[in-house]
Amino acid sequence: MRTFTGMGNQRESPFVLLLRALPPAIVGVMVFQIAIAVGVLMLGAVVAGLLLDMRLGTRPLLTLILGIASLPLSVWLTYRVALRTIAKARASYEAYAQDKRAAADETAGAVQAAPGQAAVAAAPTEGA
Repeated sequence: MRTFTGMGNQRESPFVLLLRALPPAIVGVMVFQIAIAVGVLMLGAVVAGLLLDMRLGTRPLLTLILGIASLPLSVWLTYRVALRTIAKARASYEAYAQDKRAAADETAGAVQAAPGQAAVAAAPTEGA
């Protein structure tokens, strides 16, 4: 893992942060869900339009109407799936950031405490 240093702080590269914020597994699932949902929706609209056109004798009309009507629905569906995925990615990143803060706090606490001070702090007081 590559880190940048500056002013005594170490921070991760932007690429690592991007991978933590949008894990490939979560993004991959989102892409798959969108592809399947939009594909099924578009294919279903065209097949339903063709079947209705054959039955009603309105050859291209209903196919075009259902195909065009499925476009805004596809956009809305993509938006909803993306929102759900962003919520999952945010939870994943917050868990990572919390773990990182806890590790930094432990490291800072270990560096600040001198060996003699740690033993005194751990000893019980008489008044307690």
